[in-house]
Amino acid sequence: MEGDMKFIKPIIGCILIVTALVGLFYWEHDGRIRWTTEEVASAAFDIAEGEEINEAMFKKMRVPPECIVDGALSMEEASKLKGRICRQNIKANSQIVADFFENTEELIEEGKSIFVIKPSWMDMRSSSLRSGDIVQIYSDTGDVYLGTFRVAFVKDDNEQEVTSADGISRQQNILDRKMSSRAANHIEIVATLDEYNAINAFVRDGARSLMIVQKGEF
Repeated sequence: MEGDMKFIKPIIGCILIVTALVGLFYWEHDGRIRWTTEEVASAAFDIAEGEEINEAMFKKMRVPPECIVDGALSMEEASKLKGRICRQNIKANSQIVADFFENTEELIEEGKSIFVIKPSWMDMRSSSLRSGDIVQIYSDTGDVYLGTFRVAFVKDDNEQEVTSADGISRQQNILDRKMSSRAANHIEIVATLDEYNAINAFVRDGARSLMIVQKGEF
């Protein structure tokens, strides 16, 4: 028995040494990165403003949790951006955020432009209003309907875009918009010149204000 132990102990020692070396190798070559970083989607190369997005434009990148930007997407989430249009130039290796892109249907149609609805014109609007929402504009008492419009921007008094406090401009569920990054001052809508002139004339000539209603709430 003692003779057997003389052979077993060195074998066990060798196994422990090999296991430790394998563990050290794993930690240095893969484990450290895997356990101390998180995977996000990043730009595989420079992406120019106006380009249509496809999956080949993104790659996986691992970064420390404290370096992840607000709203950074996973590869699975980024794959759903296929077909959208890039709103800005994106440098290679930049983390991907949904606000960098817009749906093709969100592009401004011919004959339309962006017009400001002044804060003094608005009698009522929701604090949850965000860029991309569809709104119906009524008179302050709801008796006059002035049209349905897409919101291009929601800005504060310094012309900065209002987003959710987490940096995401628009969650799909309105009730998920708990906190805003800043107080909204005015909105800008996509409309034809005739549509905007009608709103302007209604406010100016009738000395009345507007009710801004997110579609489906009225």
